[in-house]
Order: sequence, then structure tokens, then C-alpha cells
Amino acid sequence: MKFLKTVLIGAFALVFGAASGKAEGIKDYLVGDLEALTVKSEPVRVTAMEIEGSYKGTEKNIQSLGAKEGRALVITFYSRGCTACRAHLRSLEALQRNLGTDVVEVIALHVGAGGIHEAERILARWGLEGLAAYEPHHQSILRDLGMDPDFQRTGTGPMTVIVGPDGVVRATSYRLREWEAPETVTFFKALARGEV
Repeated sequence: MKFLKTVLIGAFALVFGAASGKAEGIKDYLVGDLEALTVKSEPVRVTAMEIEGSYKGTEKNIQSLGAKEGRALVITFYSRGCTACRAHLRSLEALQRNLGTDVVEVIALHVGAGGIHEAERILARWGLEGLAAYEPHHQSILRDLGMDPDFQRTGTGPMTVIVGPDGVVRATSYRLREWEAPETVTFFKALARGEV
């Protein structure tokens, strides 16, 4: 029992130590628009979280975020009534197109009424063919990532969560808009290489 306890404590220290080191490293990249990022000092892992994509025939397409490990993720939230979301998603689409989905993938989660079919309609109406339609499989993902469900009414703008290729959240933002800026591209390249 004592051995098991020692192993568990050691494993926690390794994870927390690695996360702390990454949190320190990220600060070197917080220039320009990236200064709007809020760095996460405690590890939040997204690998067990599930999302739903477009239907496969008549079956729900449930995916684990853990299947996307190995690349940086940008998780964001939107709904039809969010006036800031269209430009926000367009900028994220440009980032993904510039770097490729093997480096960074945008996970835009629809949180409004109408389900995945409404998500598909909104993205098509907004001309965002480069983004896949997703929605949370469980609403707990909103709580686990600390998303404000009233972001449309409070005026904070859509929340964005930046996840490293190891599935651990690095930072969040309610304000960053220029995702295709040169300093942001540099940051995501470093993140994908595991340097942040």
C-alpha cells in the first residue's frame, strides 16, 4: 500500500510539474494579441471529454477528444445568436487552414438549440466550410472547461480553450480575436512541437 501511494504521488508530481513547466514556458509567447490569454496553472485534461460530430447515416457520431491527441486543439463555443462568433470562427478557420489540422484543429462546439443539424446549418450559412460541426455530448464539458453559458448576454464574447498535443489545457481566452496573427501562428507551431 505504501509503495502504491508513493507511485501515485510521484505520478501526480510528474504531471503537475510538467504542467507547471509548460505554464512557465507559455509566458515567453504572450506578446501582442496573445496577452489576452489566461494561462492555466493547474492541469485540466480533456482526453476523456466527448463531443458529437455530424451523423454517420442515422447513428450519432460520438468522438473522444483523446482521439485527437498529438496535435494542438482550439476548443471554442458558439451559437446562432452570438454576433461576435462569426468573425471569431472565421479567424480560427484561417489559423487552421494556414497550419493544417495535423498541427492545430479547431473544435467549434455549438451550444444553442437545434442540435448538430443546426450547427451544420450555421457553419454553412456563415461560409465556414473549413470547420467541422460539433456539439458537446454531455453538458458537463461546459462546466469542466469553465465556459460561461451566458457569454452572449454578458458581452464577454465566445470562450476559447487552448489544448496542447498531450490533451492538457494550456490557456483560455474570452477576448483574443486575431488568431491568424504572426505571433499566434508562431505560438501554435511551438505548442504542436511540445515546446509550450
